[in-house]
Formats: sequence, structure tokens, C-alpha cells
Amino acid sequence: MYNVMEVLDWCFLQNYHLDKSNACIHCASVRFSPLTFRLYEALTAFWSDDEDITQEMAEVKSHHRTYEEDKGR
Repeated sequence: MYNVMEVLDWCFLQNYHLDKSNACIHCASVRFSPLTFRLYEALTAFWSDDEDITQEMAEVKSHHRTYEEDKGR
């Protein structure tokens, strides 16, 4: 049986890297998808206060609510 937090983390990482890859393909700055933001929010809702967030989560956090989400993605 899998730990739900581990599954959420793998889903978050897959979407994080997909968003980064898409930005590279288009020679553009990364703009994280609404799904990546929702996965980030789900992870941080259950993240232990005494545990540091990951580097990937910190990058998504730095983008969170700084631009309008692309609802067409």
C-alpha cells in the first residue's frame, strides 16, 4: 500500500517537471499550471511545520498567486 503523501509528492513532481519542460520547449519563462498549484497546496496543507519544504515546492511557492492561472491548460 502506498502512502498518500508520497503519491501526491510524485504527482506534484511530475507536473512540476512537465511545466518546466514546456517552458523550455517554448523558450519562455516557466508558468506553473493550475494542477501544479493545487498539488502544491494539497502537499503543504499536510506538511509538517518542523520539516523544510523541497526545492521544487519552494519554487512553486515563489510563483503562487503572482500571475493569473491559465485555465485553458
